[in-house]
Amino acid sequence: MMTPFRGMALAAVLATTLQSGVVVAESGVSSKLQVHIPNNLNRAGGYDHKEALFGVPPYGGSIQQNVYYADSNLCDPNVDTRAGYPIRPLDNDGRMMPWPSPYILMVDRGGCTFVNKVRNAQRSGAAAVIIADNTCLCSAGDRCFSEPGVDCETREPIMADDGSGSDISIPSFLMYKQDADPIKAELQANHMVRLEMAWALPSPDDRVEYQLWTTPTDLISRDFQRQFKDAALALGDRAYFTPNMYVYDGIMSGCQGEDGQNQCFNLCSNNGRYCATDPDNDLDRGISGADVVGETLRRMCIWNEYGQKDGVGLQWWDYVNEFMFRCDTEDYFTNEDCINDAMTHAKVDVGKMEACMADSGGLE
Repeated sequence: MMTPFRGMALAAVLATTLQSGVVVAESGVSSKLQVHIPNNLNRAGGYDHKEALFGVPPYGGSIQQNVYYADSNLCDPNVDTRAGYPIRPLDNDGRMMPWPSPYILMVDRGGCTFVNKVRNAQRSGAAAVIIADNTCLCSAGDRCFSEPGVDCETREPIMADDGSGSDISIPSFLMYKQDADPIKAELQANHMVRLEMAWALPSPDDRVEYQLWTTPTDLISRDFQRQFKDAALALGDRAYFTPNMYVYDGIMSGCQGEDGQNQCFNLCSNNGRYCATDPDNDLDRGISGADVVGETLRRMCIWNEYGQKDGVGLQWWDYVNEFMFRCDTEDYFTNEDCINDAMTHAKVDVGKMEACMADSGGLE
C-alpha cells in the first residue's frame, strides 16, 4: 500500500508532468551567448558557457545590451558604478559617468560566491551578469593562459545557489576564460562590446525532470530517499530523476596549499581538492568531511552506472536505503565490509564502483 508521503509526492510529480515540459530545447541547448559587436568576436553558434542555478531568466526571450567590465570581483556590496571599462565621459563634477542602464556587467570569478557577485551587480542596476572565469580549462590547451602557478581545471564549476539566492531576479552566465579574456581586452581598450544572452522555451513532451540536492549525511532528505523509490519506479520513463551531491572546491576555499598539500585536516580528500563539512562538528572523532566526500563519490558512480540512462536508477535507490539501514553510523560509515554488503544487497557491481572511483581520481 502506498504511504501518504509517496502518494502526495507522486501526485505532485504527475501534476508537474501534465503542466510543464523538459527545460531543454529540442536542439539540446537551453541558452545561448553571442557577441554582436565587435563583429570579429562573433562566433557561429555562440559561446560555451554555464548557466546559473539561481536568478530568473526570461525564457523564450533574450537580453541584448552593451557590456561593462567592473574590473573588480564585486564582493563588496558598495559597488563603484563609476569605475571599470570602457571609460565613460566625465560629469559636471569631473567624475566618470556611471554605467548607463540597461547594461550587462562582466565580473571576475573569485573572492566570494557567484550569488554574492550577482546580487551586488543586481543592486547596482545590471540587467544580467557574465562571470569571467579566472582559471583555464585543461581541455583548452594553448588557447588559454592562466596566471603563473595556477593549475588548469578539468571542468567548469557549477554556478550553484549558495542557499541565499532567492532574492536574485537577474540571469547570469559563467564564461570560459579563453573566451572571456578577448572580451575583457576589448573593454579595457575602451571599445564597445555588445552581448546577447538568450533562453529557449522548454520543449514540451510527456516527461518531467526532477532533481535532489543532498549529501550522504543530510537528515532532511532521508524520508524522501527512503520512501520515494516506488514512486520513481511507477513514473518510469514519464520522469527523469537526477541526484546531485554537494561538495565544495577545496582550492577555492584555501584548503590546498601552495605546496599542493591539504591544509584543512580531515575535511578534504585529494590533497585538499574536494571537501565537505564535518557532519558532527568534531574533527577528532566520528564521521569526517573526507568520509562524506568518499561516500558522495560512490553514490555518483552508482548513479552514473545504473541511473543516468533511464533516469530511474533502481540500484541507486536500493543502495542508499541499504546504506542508511546498515552503515549510517559513525562506526560503520566507512567500513568497507558494510559498504560492500550494502552494494551487494542492492545488486550493485562492487568491482565497477571501485574502478569508477579510482578513475575519478580516488580519495587519496
